[in-house]
Amino acid sequence: MRSANFALGVFLAAYILSFVDRQILSLMVEPIKRDLAISDLQMGLLQGLAFALLYSVIGIPIGLLADRISRRRIIACGILFWSVCTALCGFAGSYPHLFAARMGVGVGEAALSPAAHSSMSDAFPPERLARAMAIYTLGITIGSGLALMVGGSVVDAIAAKGDVVLPVVGHLHAWQAAFLAVSVPGVAVAALVMMTREPRRAPRPAVSRGSLAVLFRHLAAQPRAFASIYGNSTVLGIMGYGLVGWYPTLMIRRFGMTAGEAANYLGLAYLVVGSAGSIAGGLYAERLARRGRHDANMRVVMLISIASILPAALAPLMPTPMLVMALFTPLTFLFNGYFCCSIAAIQLATPSEVRATNAAMFLLVNSLIGLSVGAAIVPLVDRWLFGGTGELGAALSVVAVACCTVAALLARMGLPAYGAIVAALRTAG
Repeated sequence: MRSANFALGVFLAAYILSFVDRQILSLMVEPIKRDLAISDLQMGLLQGLAFALLYSVIGIPIGLLADRISRRRIIACGILFWSVCTALCGFAGSYPHLFAARMGVGVGEAALSPAAHSSMSDAFPPERLARAMAIYTLGITIGSGLALMVGGSVVDAIAAKGDVVLPVVGHLHAWQAAFLAVSVPGVAVAALVMMTREPRRAPRPAVSRGSLAVLFRHLAAQPRAFASIYGNSTVLGIMGYGLVGWYPTLMIRRFGMTAGEAANYLGLAYLVVGSAGSIAGGLYAERLARRGRHDANMRVVMLISIASILPAALAPLMPTPMLVMALFTPLTFLFNGYFCCSIAAIQLATPSEVRATNAAMFLLVNSLIGLSVGAAIVPLVDRWLFGGTGELGAALSVVAVACCTVAALLARMGLPAYGAIVAALRTAG
């Protein structure tokens, strides 16, 4: 168990780094728009589609590979690749260049979660998996929080000194230098990954391991359960990516904050309250599971979706920063408990020989739809329903209410089927 806990800590560090590299872009909307002469929608595509396009698709072959070969090597190579591509974002002098570099970041990060999910499902007993996943998904809240707080400080500090001139590289805008700064830790984290131990896989016929045909037969046999898991998580992903992508811009535009000031408000909420919510969601699912509730993970997702509706609707409409944060903080606690339960649900409902492949398929759907749509839907709703004012508060409210409601209904729809498949696999195993 000591080696499993060490690996969990290292995977958490890698996940934190991935979100720092992924989310720092949300702090630099205004300077990038100015320097590259692009629109809110184009920025939304950079935050979403550019990253998700290859991140989602390449995850499938990586998941198939992770069901066959060393998962830690796959993760280490992915970290090095996305760090290089983050640095390349810092050299971007045009929109196509930045778009292509963001696609590269997505390719590298696609290697992390399918392999990590599979590794942890083999390293931890089933009753402790939700807790392990909750700790792993702290990477979302800690990474988003650090991306905002540290990234905001870096952006403000560099911006205060003006543009940067580096030897050989030459002149860089402040946002370009910020990308270079956050690309550096990847080498150290990749080295730590190589120090982890590969857990023993459950014995299965080699011919079936990592097979898309085996996975698709399993999904087709349980359509209601997997439609529920995939569907509610994707809808909540749209909401989550919309929040993290556009709340900093909301605070900057509405209240005249600098990037660093907005980051301190939002980053602290993600870092502390969001992390607590992630752990609480996993622990509550574990508590229900110990009481014999095989549908524990999906039940928690349903309850979180319902409880998030009111604060999600009201927070972006508030007239002062303090009132925004008074509602955004409990929303952050509630909302961040869902994802660990969703990925635990996928793992517990999937035979061990195709867990990494199903994790990759799950992330494909979540990213291709959740991230792509979530980053673009807020400016689109602002344009369609509110005349394209750019204020974003009303659009954030509409998106959040719709997503929470649909997610709750989808989770409720799949509860019986999901509970049955988990019980059957536990009995068979």
